[in-house]
Amino acid sequence: MPTTLSRALFSVLAATLLASSSHAAPPSTQEVWRHHIQAWEARDLAAITADYTDGSVLILNNQTFRGKAAITSVFRQLFQLFDQGQNVVDPPTVDGRTVYITWHFTPKGEGTFFGSDSFVVEKGKIQIQTIASELYLGHPIRP
Repeated sequence: MPTTLSRALFSVLAATLLASSSHAAPPSTQEVWRHHIQAWEARDLAAITADYTDGSVLILNNQTFRGKAAITSVFRQLFQLFDQGQNVVDPPTVDGRTVYITWHFTPKGEGTFFGSDSFVVEKGKIQIQTIASELYLGHPIRP
């Protein structure tokens, strides 16, 4: 009888823990940003694209990239480009579901380019990102 009672209590406890974990709040905008910038700094393609959904949109200098596959391709190219110089990201502005950053990138043998990114985070994922910089005129990102 004690074994049956122990199993029953264990089952109830396990079910309660599973139910509560499935209703856990999604990461906050600040947490998503922290994960995103850490993945950027580590050049971790899988980690950075995990911040997006198949419905996410990234707009870079008037080019629109939709979904994780397209966004993965963008970051693969960005990692290659940004590994060829020095980048400084200014402190972010985080307000509600929005993150705004400015940055300064100096490719080897070139002057410094200013850029900015805006992010809209919903349900723990980046739904919309915009990137703007003259950098991409001379270093285009291809679909």
